Amino acid sequence: MASDLAVWRYRACYAILLRFYPRDFHDRFGEGMTQTFHDLCRERRKAGRHIFGFVLCVFFETSLGIAKENTDQMTQMQKTMLRVALVALGLLMVPLVASRVVEGWNWGPGTFVFTYVLFFGTGMAYALIARKMNAFAYKAAVGLALVAGFVLGWATMVHMSETENPLNLVYFGVLAVGAIGAGLARLQARGMARALFAMAAALSLAWVVTQVLSSDTPAGPVWNAGVMHGGFVLLFAAAGLLFRHASLAGSK
Repeated sequence: MASDLAVWRYRACYAILLRFYPRDFHDRFGEGMTQTFHDLCRERRKAGRHIFGFVLCVFFETSLGIAKENTDQMTQMQKTMLRVALVALGLLMVPLVASRVVEGWNWGPGTFVFTYVLFFGTGMAYALIARKMNAFAYKAAVGLALVAGFVLGWATMVHMSETENPLNLVYFGVLAVGAIGAGLARLQARGMARALFAMAAALSLAWVVTQVLSSDTPAGPVWNAGVMHGGFVLLFAAAGLLFRHASLAGSK
């Protein structure tokens, strides 16, 4: 049987649990919920009934309520970030499992962190830009730019883990040019066109730099002459042209 001391302890724990509700909800209902919980525990104790199972059920139901209230009060952006974070975590499980079962797959912790950032960043970029997807040309440009950027970043990361050539960092600079350009453009089609053209130019320059400075160990994820480099340059340039087309269509 539960003593009065046990009931007060349950009450104190329940009051702490209620603090995880949103602040305005807790301020309005917290005290009343705590008192109701306390009264119910005392009634069960006076009736000679065990209350531990009852307390567990109440704590479980309250935890579900806390999760629901916090979710309901999240902004749309917070919900989007949560969904993208969970999807990125799920995708990260693929290389994580592979590193355990595939021989020679020896990624370090830093590589997994970068991979997660790459997944999350690509997902958030799509979620943010998707709001402005009104024209087909804009949609196509976004998809093309994100796919090309993701593949370039992923391939660079994989090749860097294999060769440990510091010249690979110039390819991350290409991605940084795109990210900064998109930020300055505020995702407007005309500015995004300039950002993609800048990425194409930066990638061309990166190829020149790696060819001039690389030693016996080739740099970059696309080191077979300039064919694959040229392919990525064309993809970024094509995305820029699509953004430009969307810009011109929107100005009419």
